[in-house]
Amino acid sequence: MLVLLSDIHLTDGTSGTTINPRAFQKFGNILLDIIGENKPPLPPVEKIELVLLGDIFDVIRSEVWLDQKTQKPKQPIRPWSAPDEVDGNGANLEDYTKRIVNGIINNPENIKIMGYLEEFQKECKEKKVNAVKFTYLAGNHDWLINRFPSTRLAIAKFLRMPDWEYYEKNPFPLYQKFPLYGVMARHGDCYDPLNYSGDRNASSLGDALVIDLLNHFPQEVKEDLEKAWVEPDVVESIYRQLKEIDNVRPLLEIPAWIKSVCRYYPDREGTIHDVWNRLAAQFFQIPYVQDFVRTNWFLGKLLKLALRLTSGISFSGLTAILAGKTIRRWYQNANDYKAYAMKEPALKDERVKYVVYGHTHYADQVPLDVAPIKNQLNEGKEKIRETLDRLYFNSGTWRRVYEHTASDWFNCEFIGWHVLTFLIFYLKNEKEPDRNYEEWSASLGYGR
Repeated sequence: MLVLLSDIHLTDGTSGTTINPRAFQKFGNILLDIIGENKPPLPPVEKIELVLLGDIFDVIRSEVWLDQKTQKPKQPIRPWSAPDEVDGNGANLEDYTKRIVNGIINNPENIKIMGYLEEFQKECKEKKVNAVKFTYLAGNHDWLINRFPSTRLAIAKFLRMPDWEYYEKNPFPLYQKFPLYGVMARHGDCYDPLNYSGDRNASSLGDALVIDLLNHFPQEVKEDLEKAWVEPDVVESIYRQLKEIDNVRPLLEIPAWIKSVCRYYPDREGTIHDVWNRLAAQFFQIPYVQDFVRTNWFLGKLLKLALRLTSGISFSGLTAILAGKTIRRWYQNANDYKAYAMKEPALKDERVKYVVYGHTHYADQVPLDVAPIKNQLNEGKEKIRETLDRLYFNSGTWRRVYEHTASDWFNCEFIGWHVLTFLIFYLKNEKEPDRNYEEWSASLGYGR
C-alpha cells in the first residue's frame, strides 16, 4: 500500500497555525480501518510506504531569519546567502538552517505528531503489517534541509527512518517512480516560477516573499504599535491575526485579510498600511528580488501590483483590483498543473498510470488519457488491444486555511479550518480486485 501526503508545513512555532496534531491520529485510524483485520477473506496488506511529498518541514516560515540581534542590516543571512557570508555572531546559512530545524523537531506539537505516527506503526505490527516505511521527497519550503548533511540527518532521525545514516552523503530525492503501483511523484514546485529558479538546490523568489514580507509584516506592525503605546492586548490580538497571513487562500486575498483585521481596529489601519508600504518598498530593493524582476518582467509587474501599496490605494482598493476576472483567471491557470502532468517523461513507461504532485495546496484528480498498450496476443493468437487509464492527482495540503466568505465581500470576513488530504494506491493483491486507488480529503473545523 502506497500512501502519499504533502504540504504539512510543520514549523518551529514562530509563524502561523499549523495542522492540529490530532489530525495524525485520525489519519492513522483511517489507515488501520482500511487495513482491517488483515486476514482472510480480506486480502492482506503486507507493507505500507508513506511518501512525504515535499514541504513537510517548513524552514522558510520562521522568525529566526529576522533575528535583529545578530543580523547585519545591509547583508542579513537569507536562503540565497553565499556559504561564506556570516552574521554578527559569525553564523552562516547552515547555522541558521540547523537552528530552525532544531526548533522544528523540538516543537512540542511536532513531537506529538511523531507520537501518533509511532502509535500507528505499533498497531500495524499487531495487524501483521511487515513494514511501515517513510520516503521523503523535497519541496520548495524544505529544500534547505537537503543542502546540508547535518539537517538531512536530523530529519531522517526525527522520522525514525531505519536508513538514516544514508542521508549523511545523499540528499532526499526530488522525484520518484513507484512502478509496482504505477505511480510517479514529485512536489511540483518546478512548474512554479515564483518558487523555483531552475535549481532545487538554490533559493527562489518565494523564499524572499515569505521571509521579508509575510513573516516580517506582523513583527514590524507589533513593534510600531508598541512604540505608539497601544494597549498590549490590542497589540497581541493584531499580531496574532496577522501571523496567519500565510494561511490565507488564495494568496491574492492577502490584502482583504489585512483589511479584515483593520475593520476591528480602524484607528490602527494607518499604522498597518504604512508598515506594509514600507516593507513592500524595502522588498523591491533587495538585490535578489531586483534580479528576479529584471529577468521576469510580467511576474515582476504582477508582484508590484499585488504587493506595493501607495497613499492613493487602500487595502479596499487593492482588494477590488485583485478580484478582477483577468487576474483571477491567471492565478487559477497558474495553479492548474495537468498540462505539466501530461508531459511527464515517466508516462513513456507503460507501468506508470498516475502522476502525483503537491505544492498547489488544492486537492485535484484529473483524467489525462486513455492510452493504448502494445498489442497483446490472446490464447487464439489473435491481437487484442488493451488500454491504460492515466490520471493526474494533487495531494492538496495539511494545514489551516482561511477563505473569504461569499456573502459579504466588501467587509472581508474570513472563515478558517484545518484541511487534510492523502492518496492511497494499492497492489493487485491488496484490497478488492481492480481497486487501484483512493483519495481522502477532510476538514477539521475549530470555530469561534
